[in-house]
Amino acid sequence: MKRFKARGFTLVEIILVIIIIGILAAIIVPKFAGQSDSAKIAATKANLGSLRSAVRLWQSDHDGKPPASLDLLVPTYIRAIPEESITPSTAVNGTLGAGGWIYDGADGDVGANLSGTDANDDPYSGY
Repeated sequence: MKRFKARGFTLVEIILVIIIIGILAAIIVPKFAGQSDSAKIAATKANLGSLRSAVRLWQSDHDGKPPASLDLLVPTYIRAIPEESITPSTAVNGTLGAGGWIYDGADGDVGANLSGTDANDDPYSGY
């Protein structure tokens, strides 16, 4: 009768691999935990840039006058009012600091309707 040698991993080997993976995860996960916040900030800045570009296009087509509201930009100059990704909201004006966008129809200035600062201590209102 022929005996075959069992192949595979022992329980000790499997536990060691699990411990090593756990240690690596404990080191790596905290480094990426703050990345979602920076992604939201980047998306907000990009969407704000799109809104500002759409306002400037409107102004170039209307003798330098800004639109009375951002809703007038849709759908000709921009597909839809983009989301301010930090809160997230597409609201325009509303309660100061409540999220979304703040728009001044007199001069066409658009900004994030947020109070406070980001992780770099840059004020959200300065975006």
